[in-house]
Amino acid sequence: PPHTIIVPGAMHFTESDALKVLAECIDLPEDNTPKVEKISAQMMKKYIPMVRRALDKITPFYKDSKEFESVLENADLYIKDAEKFYSQGQDELAILSIGYADGLVDALRIAKGIEPEL
Repeated sequence: PPHTIIVPGAMHFTESDALKVLAECIDLPEDNTPKVEKISAQMMKKYIPMVRRALDKITPFYKDSKEFESVLENADLYIKDAEKFYSQGQDELAILSIGYADGLVDALRIAKGIEPEL
């Protein structure tokens, strides 16, 4: 017999009760999903600071360029939007916003021949 049963998600109380009856449980079934960090949270903790650093790095290369001023501003606004959405729990919008910011920053970086920092 298995020594551990892993259920990939929260169990309904009837499932938990059935497991207690049908299996010899040394420990009570435990839901550890609140302890697991969401993938979106992991992504945002990585990407927001990374894109912010990249924007800060390329901004001096465009300081005298009026034609790219709006692109820099939009990248900054997308980063701020991502931070705001993430703090509000709107993970999907946060990921979209940081993705847009990253795309703008990458385009500016590539235009100047700057290598990305990984």
